[in-house]
Amino acid sequence: MWKIATLLLLLAFAGCAASPEAEQRSRQAEEDVAAILSQPLDAEEYGETRRCLMSAQYHNIRILDDQRVVFEGTGNKLWLNQLRGRCPDLRAGQALRFRSRIDLGRICDLDHFEVVDWFDWPWYRHWPWDRWSGMSCTLGPFQPVTEAQVDAIRDALKAR
Repeated sequence: MWKIATLLLLLAFAGCAASPEAEQRSRQAEEDVAAILSQPLDAEEYGETRRCLMSAQYHNIRILDDQRVVFEGTGNKLWLNQLRGRCPDLRAGQALRFRSRIDLGRICDLDHFEVVDWFDWPWYRHWPWDRWSGMSCTLGPFQPVTEAQVDAIRDALKAR
C-alpha cells in the first residue's frame, strides 16, 4: 500500500515540474525584459525611478503578467512596476486594492495590494460571493518607461 502511495506522490510531483524548454523560454523572456529596460531614457523628459506615486499622478493600470504592472499617468507618462515577487492571482482586467503603508494619497515601493473582484463594494461585502479575497502582493519601485518599451516587454512575455 505504501508503495502505491509513494508512486502516486512521485507522479504528482513529476506533473508539477516545468519542462526544461518552458524554463528556458521563461529565462529568455526575463533576459529580454532586462535588456529592454536597460535602454537609457532622457531623465529630463521621463524622470528617474521613483519610490512613490501620488494617486493623482496615474489614472489607469495595465497588467502585463504576474510580476509586471504599468501605471499610466498624466501627460502620457508610464511607469513600470516590477513586483517584489510573483502574484499568481494577477490577471488583466481585474481590480487592485492598495494598502499604503505611509498614507492614503500615494502608493509606494513595498506597499501591498490584493486582487479583488469588481463587485467588492461595501454593500456587497455581506454576500457569500465576496468571502474570498486574492493573495497579497508587494509593489516594487516605479521605473519610467516608453510605450515602445511596454510593447516590447509585452511581445517578449507573449513569446514565452
